[in-house]
Amino acid sequence: MKRLICLLILILVGWIFVPPAKAPKNTNSCFLILAGEPIYILNIKDPVLRAFVWFESRFIEDIVNPVSGARGILQILPPMIKRANSILELQGSNLRYTWDDAFNAKKSIEIWYLVQNYLNPTYDVRKACQIWFGIGTQYDGLTWIGYEREILILLNS
Repeated sequence: MKRLICLLILILVGWIFVPPAKAPKNTNSCFLILAGEPIYILNIKDPVLRAFVWFESRFIEDIVNPVSGARGILQILPPMIKRANSILELQGSNLRYTWDDAFNAKKSIEIWYLVQNYLNPTYDVRKACQIWFGIGTQYDGLTWIGYEREILILLNS
């Protein structure tokens, strides 16, 4: 029993004080390191999407931005849900996404590809940054240009 309690304390301390590790570039699986052990949580083969997910959420599915309210692995906001649904409507689909779908990794990725395929058919990273970040300046001073810089660093690391 003492060993189990010690192990749980070590895991908790490691979880609190050890930052998540970035998935190696040459792997198809994305993972975080928790107490020295990899935990595979998503299988994202697309390096562009993997970079966006890493930057936005560090692969944490239920994360919420305390300032903007953005949700999930891709930090989706209501205007992105609205945009995805308008694209679906234009395509004649009866499918619609809800605000709660932002917490679903699979549906968030579907939204990503729906929007990117429609607005960015060449899958240009710069355009992807403009689409996903939006216009203007974020609460912390970040603009889409700084956002693009961060995504490019992740893609080239």
